[in-house]
Amino acid sequence: MNGNERQPGGWIDRLTRIDRRIIFLGVAIAVATPVLVPMGLPVKPTRESIDFFNAIDTLQAGDVIVFSFDYGADVRAELDPMSVAIWQHCFEKDLRIVALTLYPDGVGIAEQVMGPIAEQFGKEYGVDYVFLGYNADWSGTMLRMGESFRKTYPVDQYGRSTAEIPLLDHADRFADTPLLISLASSAYAEWWVTYVGGKFGQKIVTGNTAIQAVLIYPFYQSGQVLGFLGGLKGASEYEALTGRPGAATRGMDSQSTGHVLMVLFILLGNLAYFAPRRRRGSSGTGRTA
Repeated sequence: MNGNERQPGGWIDRLTRIDRRIIFLGVAIAVATPVLVPMGLPVKPTRESIDFFNAIDTLQAGDVIVFSFDYGADVRAELDPMSVAIWQHCFEKDLRIVALTLYPDGVGIAEQVMGPIAEQFGKEYGVDYVFLGYNADWSGTMLRMGESFRKTYPVDQYGRSTAEIPLLDHADRFADTPLLISLASSAYAEWWVTYVGGKFGQKIVTGNTAIQAVLIYPFYQSGQVLGFLGGLKGASEYEALTGRPGAATRGMDSQSTGHVLMVLFILLGNLAYFAPRRRRGSSGTGRTA
């Protein structure tokens, strides 16, 4: 047998013949383990996340902010952790919230976020927060809210007259709210900046999916957006700033362990590919004519 041929049973041969199901199982374990057993890998907040945090943290107890759930079910894994962390932070500071959504399926998402957190902090509907619900005419909604929340939404999501909601006695237009927060998976965040920031001078921060966040940088650099969170990483940075690690932190742990394992597989694959060729090359140089 030619000495240059790969010896059966060698470690390189076993490495190249590894069952792909073992790789799939390894990835599944690497991704699932941090979710079940949090690792608490360090998270270093970026300037964008710090500015987002400061925009909320510098508000005074009793201030009213506007929060828009501008996303649907397809991106909940990225944006739900942001919503939870922000609402917890706001209620912890005794801020009051006027919430709405520009997505039809945002109603159910908003209710699943607001209810449990309001109960956790002992907040009362109509006094500490209100959910105006969904309006199909997004541009008209944005512009009319600059004149009057109550006229834009004569009733809230649950059919209650907004004229009877105490919270709206204190905040009935953007001039009464020091901050607007939009968590968006589309261009709605940009439209809030254009329509509401530009026309009414409303201060705005946004949270976006990772792929959408790159479009927010020009608005952030120009000062039109005070700060923003980008994807699950941004959400984990916000959790770190608030001192409340949650789903985003666990998600980033899973991403990190999964990426480390994939890099390891790539290195081993390249080693298995190049090692025999290097060996054959070394053997070839020792031959004589």
